[in-house]
Amino acid sequence: MDSGVRAMVDAVGEARRQLRENALPKARDTSREKVPETEEAALLGALAALVESAGELAYAVADRISPDNSEAYVHAYRRLEREARNLRDEERKANGRTK
Repeated sequence: MDSGVRAMVDAVGEARRQLRENALPKARDTSREKVPETEEAALLGALAALVESAGELAYAVADRISPDNSEAYVHAYRRLEREARNLRDEERKANGRTK
């Protein structure tokens, strides 16, 4: 595998591992208290940044992918960009509610 591609695959894999090992157990722990409203915006912002980064990666490699697959990367970028915007909108709303 091309070393650049290996680095991308490894970075995405590491991000996934970190989420699964560190964030998801805390999110799934039903004995934990509810997320304070003052902290909701921070979580929305973090999720938005993650989705934005995934979209940027898809877009950055789209022109290096075979024509048979490049359209999938562009579509993924557009969908991820749209979802990141939705998360950013909700982040702004959450920030507005706590001021």
